[in-house]
Amino acid sequence: ESVKPVLACLGTAFPMGIPGKGQHAKMANQVAIATTMIGLCESMVYASKAGLNVKDFLNAIAGGAAYSKSLELYADRITGGDMAPGFMVEHFVKDLGITLRECERMKISLPGLSLAHSLYLSVISLGHERSGTQALIRALETMNGS
Repeated sequence: ESVKPVLACLGTAFPMGIPGKGQHAKMANQVAIATTMIGLCESMVYASKAGLNVKDFLNAIAGGAAYSKSLELYADRITGGDMAPGFMVEHFVKDLGITLRECERMKISLPGLSLAHSLYLSVISLGHERSGTQALIRALETMNGS
């Protein structure tokens, strides 16, 4: 009870059950972020290659079903070339790897997670391990000659 005011400064707690379940919640969150970032960055590459103004395209989709917190947080940063980390790729790849191992242990298949892990390894191979997760755009641009 005495530490609740201090913890409240860190954000809202969402108890997930017994000890260890919070770690699983974090991994599930990383799956959601990873696959959302793939969609965001791929849509930007597609829009660019199709000759669209990417900023106009992003503004158009921000008001519809394609809206996401990732779009809100990263669209301007990506279009502006800002790869400064909020969360570094090297840490993200570590988390995705842990999640893949847990999936194997639980005998579940998450192909989007596997794809995200592979794509983020490509980001590292391009030298962006200390960049933010939005640096995924760099790997996709490289793959597509942008």
